This record gives sequence, C-alpha cells and structure tokens, in this order.
Amino acid sequence: MKKIISILLSFSLLFVYVQPVNAAPKTLSDVEYLEDGSYFVTTIDVDTSSSSSLLRSAAATCSGNKTVTYKSSSGSSLWSVTVKGSFSYVRGSSATCTSSTVSTSVYSASWKINNKYASRSGRTASATATGSQYMGGKAIGSITKTVSLTCSVNGVLS
Repeated sequence: MKKIISILLSFSLLFVYVQPVNAAPKTLSDVEYLEDGSYFVTTIDVDTSSSSSLLRSAAATCSGNKTVTYKSSSGSSLWSVTVKGSFSYVRGSSATCTSSTVSTSVYSASWKINNKYASRSGRTASATATGSQYMGGKAIGSITKTVSLTCSVNGVLS
C-alpha cells in the first residue's frame, strides 16, 4: 500500500512542476527623448497563447512583440515599428530566436516608411525601419530606428 501511495505521490509531483511560461501578458514601457523634443516610446507584449512549457527543465517556447512608437514633441504618434519574435529555450541553459518579423504603422499623413526589415541572431529578434517626413511631396528628414527583442534562458522577454 505504501508503494502505491509513493508512486501516486511521485506522479502528482510531476503536475506540480508544470508551469506556464509568461502566464500573464506583460507590458513594459520605456521612453527615449531626442534633442528636438520628439521621443520614442517602447512597449513589450508577451504572447501567452503561443507559450508552452512541459516541465521546469524541459524545452519551451515563447513569443512576443516589441514596439517602438515615434512621437512628436507635442505627444502625437507619428509612426511605429514592431518586431515579433518567436523563441525556444531550455530553462537555465540556452535560448534561440526561431523567427523574426517586422511590421510598421504610420499615424501621420506627412510621414512614410521607406525601408523596413527584420533579422535574427542568437537569442535576439530585431527589426529596423526608416520613417521619412514629407512636405509638399519632398522628403525633409528621416529617422531610422532598430528595435530588438531578446529571450533569456528562463523565457523572459526584454
């Protein structure tokens, strides 16, 4: 009888160690001001629907988005670039970026995105975009921004 209870207890402990990765969406904001008063706002959103973890020490996956929005000195959103990264990792050991995609949005009629691309390296997904401001059909200035999303060996996105 003790042996059966011991076996049942052992199996029940397996379920205790099942732990969802990134159980709740996290949004982190950061602001970077430029000399002219314009600024970038960065946010990270974790995609909990794609996160998986079998056991604490087993391989797992996670994904999320990191968005940088360029804003005027008055606070109006002008354009944004988003990197979506998917990652696989072994808790406490290693992490690898498995895919990286870029998307952009434009919120002002005087701005356009002229160039955008995504890349991945190691445990980092990156996206770069160049926003150009137009007046009277002519470009009067541009700004390029790179956004990088990194996965730690514990599945934490930053």
